Amino acid sequence: MKLAVIGSTGLVGSQLVALAESQGHVVTGISKESGVDLLAGTGLKDALDGVESIVNVVQSPNLEQQDSTEFFTTVAATLGRAAAGAGVRRTVVLSIIGVDRVAAAESDTGTGFDGYYAAKYAQEQATREHTPGAQVVRSAQFHDIARQMIGWGRAGDTTTVPDLLIQPLAVAAMVAVLLDVASGARGGDLVEVAGPRTEHLAAMSTAFARHQGDAVQVVVGPIGDAVSGGILLPGPDAVLVGPTFDEWLAAQTRP
Repeated sequence: MKLAVIGSTGLVGSQLVALAESQGHVVTGISKESGVDLLAGTGLKDALDGVESIVNVVQSPNLEQQDSTEFFTTVAATLGRAAAGAGVRRTVVLSIIGVDRVAAAESDTGTGFDGYYAAKYAQEQATREHTPGAQVVRSAQFHDIARQMIGWGRAGDTTTVPDLLIQPLAVAAMVAVLLDVASGARGGDLVEVAGPRTEHLAAMSTAFARHQGDAVQVVVGPIGDAVSGGILLPGPDAVLVGPTFDEWLAAQTRP
């Protein structure tokens, strides 16, 4: 199969390219570095020549709702026009579990990223509207969010981390499911993928800091009722893949 990966140099995209190539697929990587303008569409049609499936894992320039929404929906429309012209049969977009519920909420759900979640939901809708053979893969947060949250909330010797209830997974495990959907090995217009068990984000960040020898104090930030009630957790039909967070953490290199 010839596969195009939109956002091929990022965390997810680079692992997806490597896995697809290891399985014998022909991969076209599309990113800023490849010279394709995803907003204007310059060079996109040629890049999609002969491509059967597209996987869109591109990240927005920032997490602000207005900027992200404009970026995601414009890329979806531009990609759709080029994909239709190139005869692409399937378009898979990576999203996040719970974006539909966050977007529909009448008040702040307490995720800390409500605007970005709403933008990702808009991306799903635009993908379904504009691209051929649209399929959505909603993923839980990655294990590495434990490290990211320490940096995002850090102020000196303390960091504030919202105690979100999530069911995190390893990037590599999610990428394997993503490739199955892109290749047609796994069907469904909407596929959820998550880790094997629920975790509290603040506890994850604390464990990560201790594993790395970081003495930072993790302060539990406020969360909303929706988050503590499981708005970010997968549904009963989700694909659950290991390893657990503890298993993943044990394999991380210490500084």
